[in-house]
Amino acid sequence: MEQLQINFEYNSVENRLLLHVCEKESHGGCIEYRFWLTRLFTDLIIKAIDKLIEDSLASDIDISPDAIEVMKKFQQEAALAKADFTISYDVDSENCTIIGEEPFLASILKVQKKSKNTYVFSLLANENAGMNITADIDLIHTLRNMLLVSVDNAGWNKLLSIMTEEAVKNIEPSMCIS
Repeated sequence: MEQLQINFEYNSVENRLLLHVCEKESHGGCIEYRFWLTRLFTDLIIKAIDKLIEDSLASDIDISPDAIEVMKKFQQEAALAKADFTISYDVDSENCTIIGEEPFLASILKVQKKSKNTYVFSLLANENAGMNITADIDLIHTLRNMLLVSVDNAGWNKLLSIMTEEAVKNIEPSMCIS
């Protein structure tokens, strides 16, 4: 059984978030990926996650936008209750393989629907370097919350946005943002 650990840390010198993702395997080894996330790219990830959550709720039944917001909040609370934030992010440097000498600069986000309420997030520095995370709706809500807390801690309370609301509404479940 693999355990996934995720950590966001703000670097004030770079004015970026440093994302650490560690996949711990049952035999004791692990693989760590590190990505720099710019403020703009972080905003795009949050918007993509919000759109994905809303689309997954709206596809279940025909409900009003107000009901979607209530269901979204309920899902988020349930997901955060299941998440274990008590375990500190810990990479055993002797047993862990770190991918890349330096963190990659994330520039491409691909989101694909794998099955009902399961998605694959591809975070890429270019077409050949990156990682995939398979996420259920609980992990998606948890990632969203972690990103929002990290944005707040970074002082990025007023996120930049180059996407209009209409452009966000037209994003499909299988999308590529770069």
